[in-house]
Amino acid sequence: MTFALVATSCETYDDYNTDVEAVIGFTMITRNINGISEGTTKSINADIYISDISSTDRVFEIIDIPIYNPDEFPPTEGDFSYDATVTIPAGEQKGTIQITGDNTNGKITMDRTYFRLAVKGTDNVASGGYMNIGLRL
Repeated sequence: MTFALVATSCETYDDYNTDVEAVIGFTMITRNINGISEGTTKSINADIYISDISSTDRVFEIIDIPIYNPDEFPPTEGDFSYDATVTIPAGEQKGTIQITGDNTNGKITMDRTYFRLAVKGTDNVASGGYMNIGLRL
């Protein structure tokens, strides 16, 4: 005699919070801008991802996060620039900003210097952390 057992789960997800706050942040933790010759600038693009989709364009502020660890080497003033905002188009989850290393002052050397950027959160979107950017001759 053969018996068949059928297992079913009684679990439901009725208590799952569907109003979860969206998160926005860079898609990479670290980026480098290498080969910034003296007297020149060099740019890269950095992608930013948001966890939800909206029916309207959304604009978020990009902010510079101070580096307090003395073992890390922050660049001097004027060594970099970046887009002040990122736009996530309607129906999309990705935006892009441009980041530029500026060695027109001749202060960037073979010793890599670092700075940090983050996307500033809003009332209904949490910031997903920062990205380290390294600059080097």
